[in-house]
Formats: sequence, C-alpha cells, structure tokens
Amino acid sequence: MSTPVHRLALSLCAALTLSVAAPAVAQMDDYEARFGPPVDVALDDLVGSGASYQDRAVRTKGRLEMVDLGSYAFRTLMYGQLIRLIPVQEVSFEWEQAARSWIGRDVEIVGVFQANQASAANSGSQSMFFIQFWRFTGPAEEIKGEIKATDLTLEQLVDGNGRWDGKMVRVRGQFRGRNLYGDLPSRSMRDRRDWLVKDDMWSVWVGNRKPKGDGFDLDVDSKRDTAKWVEVYGKPFTRAGIVYIEAVRVLLSKPPSADKSRAQAAPTPPPPPRPVLPPVVVFTLPVEGEPIAPDGRLTVQFSKDMDERTFAGRVQLRYAGPRLPGDRDFVGLRLIYEGGLKALIVDPGDALRPGRTLELLLLPGITDLTGRELVSRPGGTTSLEAAEIVRFRVGS
Repeated sequence: MSTPVHRLALSLCAALTLSVAAPAVAQMDDYEARFGPPVDVALDDLVGSGASYQDRAVRTKGRLEMVDLGSYAFRTLMYGQLIRLIPVQEVSFEWEQAARSWIGRDVEIVGVFQANQASAANSGSQSMFFIQFWRFTGPAEEIKGEIKATDLTLEQLVDGNGRWDGKMVRVRGQFRGRNLYGDLPSRSMRDRRDWLVKDDMWSVWVGNRKPKGDGFDLDVDSKRDTAKWVEVYGKPFTRAGIVYIEAVRVLLSKPPSADKSRAQAAPTPPPPPRPVLPPVVVFTLPVEGEPIAPDGRLTVQFSKDMDERTFAGRVQLRYAGPRLPGDRDFVGLRLIYEGGLKALIVDPGDALRPGRTLELLLLPGITDLTGRELVSRPGGTTSLEAAEIVRFRVGS
C-alpha cells in the first residue's frame, strides 16, 4: 500500500515530467530552455530558501540515502530535512543500476527543485522537498599510484561502438576546451563542466575531472590552451554514437610529433584493409524489451551513416499478434534522421495502446551512404519481410 509520501512523490513526478524525444544524453539544451541554466546551491540553502529556487534548475551535491525501497534522498546538514530525488524517465534505468552502490557517498545531481510547503502547512506535517533530475554524477573514483588501463587511440575508442564501455582505458588527445571548435554536436554536451579531447577526426567528451593537475590548469573557455595535449585515464560509455569518459586522472602529454619513442621506432607496416561490413542496428531507445510511453518516440542508432532517402516506405510500425478492435494503422508515422548521430527517430503519430507489444520493421532496401544494405544484427530478429524487427512493450 502506498503511503502519503509515495502518493505525493508520484503526483509531483507526474506534474514535472518532461516530454523530450531525443536520446537522454542530448537533453541539456531542452531542459535549460525550459528551466534555465542550473545554479549551484547547497542543500541547506534549498531548504532554507525554498521559495527562491522553486521550479528552477539547480545543481547540488549530497550524501545519498535510501529512504524507502528504491527511493533515494539527500539529507541536509543543518536542518536534517530530506530532499527526495526523482529521476526523469530517460535516466531512470541508469540511476537504478548505479544508486544502490552509492549509498552513503557523495553524489551530484542537476534537476528542477520543488518545495511542497503549502500541502505540508495544511496537514500540519513537515515541509517536503523534491528534485526531479536529468543529470547525475557518482562519487569521484579516487585511484592512487599506478592505474591499470588499456592504451587506446581515440579512433579505437570511438569506432569500438561501446566495446570499451565501463573498462579502464588510457587515451591521448588534443585539448579542445568546451567544444570550442564545434568538434561534436553542442547538444551532446551533458554538463557545462565537460570538455573535449580530439585526435585527427575522432573526438570524445571528458567529465568528472577538470583539465588540471600538477603544474597545469587548462581553461575550457579559451582557445589559448588548445595547443596542449593531455592523457586521460577513465571509464568510457557510449550514448547515441557519442563517447564520454568519466575521468579518474588527467595528465599533460606531448604531441605525437614530440614523442621520441614514436619518432625512433621503425615504421609500422600498414595494417591490412579492414573488412567492409554492412550496416546494423547497434542501439535503440528505449532498449528493446523496455516499456515505451503511450506518447513516446523511438530512436534507432545504426553502425554506419545511413542514406536517409532509403527509409521512405521501408520503416513500419505494427502491433504484434492478431489485429484487435480499436487497432489503427500508423498513417501519421514521421521519421527524423540525425546524420551526425547515425540515429533515426520514429514518431508513431498516434497514441500507443498500453499493454501491447509494438514492432518496428526495417524492410529490405535500407542502405548506408556507400550503398550497402542493412542486415540483421547478431542475435537480432529477422524474417522474409524485414531485415530487422525490434519489439517494445507499451507501458501505461
């Protein structure tokens, strides 16, 4: 049975739900457009001056507590008051996977603040505070001494399509500040404190550590430091084709031309030509099998940049199983292709029916920019009628 706190949290969560369609890592501009840039504020200031921050985007940090099964909060130091934490739908799965291991440790979140003081006054109970958040950063991983990591080039990391996600790696690249040269789409930046490294045509975002260390402190807003090269240790993750590294150590590095060991080494024979592979589906949002909201949209990311023209007439939606009373054809289906992200956004154009299984069919004839036709991914679902079938459960 739900408690009044649970019901209130759910009602506030519903009231605050943000309807956005692009992948979660690309949402910062959408949230800031609605709530403004987040302001840095301490937990006690949120409680003590709640009216000043009502419905505003805030960035704050606290020690994570589990207050109910699956429910988390920060507790203020001065007032001992709980501020309950509610993830938006786009990050809820990642949050649930990570939060249990962070209890009792410092976590940073960015979200919109709500103080339910009026309701508390009417009931005679203590005021209640909530933050519905779309960005979170776990405890900084402190590693002393030698770090065991796999040496990778940025090309190997980016072209790995998530192979290195969650593993400790070491990469080297040229410091590019806060995307000062537009190396990646601006909407892919998760947080204004993130910064870029680049090598040749490959770029990745770096977070969790400032570009500073023993004897150096690089300015993310100035191009004067972009001649520097840095070495980054951390664990990468991939979202919508963009690679992010949660850094644990940042060091200054020499540019490749100044690396004596490289200069003195014998020329490396050219590698054998890479096998040319056809395009496949590498990621969907929601993840296949996860629920989609009745008014939600689907995102499909491919391994290659696709020929947008070949989607016409070859992308279909249908409900699995026999046709039931009330089922309608998806005549309003809309497709939006983001070439830089290799992502196809599918808008059903109609409310989805809760409890049904939705099938997305990618028909033969869809090709990448080189003309190679889409094939089923390993373990994917295919049939005589479709090159790939992805299934989603429609939630309530």
